[in-house]
Amino acid sequence: MTPEQFARFDEARRIVLQGQALEQGIGTLGEKRLHAVLKQYYQPDDSLHERKIGRMAADAVLADGSILEIQTQSFSSLKKKLPVFLACANVHLIAPVVQKKWLCWLNPETGEMVSRRRSPKQYFPIDLSRELGAIREFLVHPGLTVHFPLLEAEEYRLLNGWGNEGKRGSTRYERIPLSLLDEWVMRAPEDYGRLFPSALPDTFTVKQLQKSARISSMCAYSAAAIFRELDLIREAGKQGRTRLYQKNF
Repeated sequence: MTPEQFARFDEARRIVLQGQALEQGIGTLGEKRLHAVLKQYYQPDDSLHERKIGRMAADAVLADGSILEIQTQSFSSLKKKLPVFLACANVHLIAPVVQKKWLCWLNPETGEMVSRRRSPKQYFPIDLSRELGAIREFLVHPGLTVHFPLLEAEEYRLLNGWGNEGKRGSTRYERIPLSLLDEWVMRAPEDYGRLFPSALPDTFTVKQLQKSARISSMCAYSAAAIFRELDLIREAGKQGRTRLYQKNF
């Protein structure tokens, strides 16, 4: 990352958030601001936003003609979009990771902020394994580059759940980026080796992957499936009834 990139992100954030105070009220926002800031950062030219590619709509087109697609939620919709986009041009997929999160709780009736605190957990690109698993067959495509911008952000949640003062089962309302911390860029299958936790041994089980990466069991199984698809790991026998994997890099 260069100072120019950090400055460009700060400028994109200023442009999007200027005049858009949260006090506008719940339900009055159109495009979510995390998505809007990222689009402004990667393509500042508004005239190249929201372009039709075949029968699909892309978030933007870059100066070299490649396609920009930003995914801040489920990746399932990409299973239809990516074949169309990759048949036309190179694709840059932006998958943000809120590495440092501030939890901001809102009264669902008034929109008033009730509390704000720092989440103790840090997040990394491997935390997106369940989402990436939906498109793992595309990750080997030479025309696809995946960007993981690592962000500090505020996550606004509505106190409309149950238990613990309405926090359990609550609705995520909005995420507002505060700063860009880093960016991981995956241009080739071997680049995804960076997702492996540094403490993970060369031969490991899915349970060890889960523990080392501090992710859920389902996320760990998705990560292992992705690494197999990318030929970064191979099966290495069993430990009792548990399958072993070995790194290929």
